[in-house]
Amino acid sequence: MAQVSEFSHKRPRKLWWLVGFVLFALFAVLQMPAAWLLEKYAPDTPYVQHVSGNVWQGAAIWQLPMSSTSLTGMAEWSWQPWQLLIGKLGADVNIHSAQTRLNGQVKLGLNSWQVDNMSGKIAPETLASMVNWQLPNTPIQVNNVSLTRQSDKNDASNSEPAKDAGGFSAADGQLTWVGGEVGYPSGGKVFYITMPALRAELSTEQKNNRDLLHINLLNNQDKRLGDLYLDSDNMLDVSLTQRLLENMPEYEGQAPQDTPVVSVRQPLLAGLGAN
Repeated sequence: MAQVSEFSHKRPRKLWWLVGFVLFALFAVLQMPAAWLLEKYAPDTPYVQHVSGNVWQGAAIWQLPMSSTSLTGMAEWSWQPWQLLIGKLGADVNIHSAQTRLNGQVKLGLNSWQVDNMSGKIAPETLASMVNWQLPNTPIQVNNVSLTRQSDKNDASNSEPAKDAGGFSAADGQLTWVGGEVGYPSGGKVFYITMPALRAELSTEQKNNRDLLHINLLNNQDKRLGDLYLDSDNMLDVSLTQRLLENMPEYEGQAPQDTPVVSVRQPLLAGLGAN
């Protein structure tokens, strides 16, 4: 009888069987081909051209049709399993497009997405794909940019904006650009402005119950050049000051240097999907 009792204590308990089954199921999910998952859950995604690897580690070739030409690149990911402990799906991400190089962490939650410690550079040819302007051959440096965006929880039946209407709840980091001569077409004519070296500081600001991404443009002397605001509808508000416009040879306006003299509201990446 003593031997039977000792043997029964050595048998694995049901809890260990359950733990083993969960680990096996998780391992099986991580080994699923990423291309199969994309085809099953997002079959009509027009911007992804090719996917390789699995959930744990893989890569995708993407293409965005911009106003002037198509922007093509590659994204590589490596899964961070510990993010599951805080209820998020996270991965280390590397993005390449010609000479553009960005790397950081991307996290997806039930009602939000998050970018952490994104650094690298955006090459001038990438910028030229986004806008039909004459740009200097200088990249934009991305320095430890972090963003958190909440999904829109507005009730569609309610005409008034809710207090939790979504938007950017956190932002940090900066972009730097050495500037140069910029030529932009308007009304059949090309206007030129010599952009000074500038720094874009990222933060958030709340207006009309909306959490906006605020990009504060400053020169090397920390003097204000303008402000950009991005809302949850991807609408971009641009405000430029007299100080910046004084770098345009044909500009003849007179105002205190901190005065906003140009204000424009337009969709972000308005050329996306344009023919």
